Parts: sequence; C-alpha cells; structure tokens
Amino acid sequence: MSGPSQADASGMRLLGRYDGNGRGVEIGVDAVSISIPLDARACHGRRGRATLYLRGLRADEGPHPGYRVLLVRRDTRAPGQQVGEFNFYGIGPGVRRDASFELAPKLLANRQGPCVVRLLLQAAGPVEKAGRAAMDSIEIWRE
Repeated sequence: MSGPSQADASGMRLLGRYDGNGRGVEIGVDAVSISIPLDARACHGRRGRATLYLRGLRADEGPHPGYRVLLVRRDTRAPGQQVGEFNFYGIGPGVRRDASFELAPKLLANRQGPCVVRLLLQAAGPVEKAGRAAMDSIEIWRE
C-alpha cells in the first residue's frame, strides 16, 4: 500500500492490501505466506474493530480443500493463530466470492517496527488432486 490510507462510506479505513502486484494470490498444495505492510497508525494508533477481507475468491471445477487463515506473530515460534477458514463451496468457473474475518484489535498491536501483518494460508484437507484456486487480494480494514 502506498500513500495515505483510504476510507469507505461506512467509516472503515483501509490499513493494508496485498494483491501480488496485480496478479492476485494463487492458492495451492503448499501453504502460502503473505506479508501485508500496514499504515503505521494501525499498530500504534487507536484500537477499533479490524476486519480481514479475502476478495475475489475463484476456482476451477476441480476439487478444492478448505483453507485455514493463520496470523503469524513475529514474537513467537508458534505456527500461527487461526483467525478463520474459507472454502470454495459454490465457487466454480465465472463465480467469485469474498470472505471476511474479524480480528481482535490486540492481534494488530506491534510495538516493534515495521508494522506488518503476516498470514499463512494452509490447506485444511486433502490437496493431492486439488484444482486451481486464487483470490484477487487480501485487505485489512479498521472501523
């Protein structure tokens, strides 16, 4: 994300976005690690409800496992704290869907720089015959 943060009509403010430099995010057999730089005020400013959005989930006709979304903390060796799961039920060629997960404000608290959220998308089921899947972007918004 570059420049000042964006806001929408409901008062939500975009803190950070990852879109693979316009290519989207491919999801497959291997876990996908993503780092989202946030607006600096996100980690040091006021606390409020934060929401993680997965925009434009899409998939081919093949079978698809569900995926866990884990928040990876910089200050721990744990594999990550699960913040949600998503699947591709009802999604096929020409269909896109969004998913969202509310994040506890303390999950974004980071007194060490830089202000970054690290996520891990990890298959929650069998993946050996999984089809192709992706999403347009991953965004973090705050009320």
